[in-house]
Amino acid sequence: MVRRTAASVSEWEALSSAAFVPLRVTADGAFTAHLDHRGRARAAMSSVRSGACRVLRDPTTTSAPADDLALFSFQYGGRNLVDQNDRQAVVAPGDGVLYLTRSPYELLFPGPSDLIVLQVPTDWLGMPTSALSALSARAMSTRTDVALRTASRLVRSQFGGAPLFEDEGRTLRVATELLVAALRRQSRRGAPGLSHDALYASFRRTIAENLDDPLLGVPAIADLHGVSIRTVHQIFAERGERAAALVRSLRAARARTLLRETALPVPDVAVRCGIPDPTVFARTFRREVGQSPTQFRAAQREPSRHS
Repeated sequence: MVRRTAASVSEWEALSSAAFVPLRVTADGAFTAHLDHRGRARAAMSSVRSGACRVLRDPTTTSAPADDLALFSFQYGGRNLVDQNDRQAVVAPGDGVLYLTRSPYELLFPGPSDLIVLQVPTDWLGMPTSALSALSARAMSTRTDVALRTASRLVRSQFGGAPLFEDEGRTLRVATELLVAALRRQSRRGAPGLSHDALYASFRRTIAENLDDPLLGVPAIADLHGVSIRTVHQIFAERGERAAALVRSLRAARARTLLRETALPVPDVAVRCGIPDPTVFARTFRREVGQSPTQFRAAQREPSRHS
């Protein structure tokens, strides 16, 4: 693991070249960047926050065979202009983009940027070089591709203090599996079936995105993923969890946040938590939290009343 802040362009060039592949970096004026690099050898995940700059992988730095890597960047803030193979992609928040270190490329960040880069040996992707080259420098939306969206949430959880998998190597392996599924769909190749870890990550994403849906439950999760109800139960049981209990817990957490941080009426909070009947919501909330929604909200405001 490497966590470093660069206070100059030259420091950032040295730091990013050590973490990824040899690069050249230029920028105008004062510059800072932060790197949180996790992994080993040639496979890693890196959280990058940087100021405006230009990053160049030129022909003089692409000769080493060990540098044959695939980089997939998930953009969370700012924009990234990626130029490779005579194509340019404009990558906005919510997008991802593939670029390959075997060929020259240019990354232009016109302003501050926040991104996570998944870095793996090209052969891990199991696709012909020609197919990968055809996909490079093309913006891919995580909003419309569920595998990419799951991979994005998964790698981001690793840097957010609440990782889905405690083991970074496991996160890297599952994120790569999901990336492969997305890339194969993009190139109109059949995607292989997902492992239980990848399905679990996708189930968790589905639950987090649909807490306001009253129909969210094991049957809906199974239907959305094209698996049996038994498989959903099995995958959660392998991790000592129950899907229904997780849904209740996450809904209660959302309800606590809304009651604490907003002035929404309790019936509106109930709707946003997927339980439109206020009576059922109050009963469920009390069972999970030990207080009624009204009591919880009043208790949260009590300290400010006496401050």
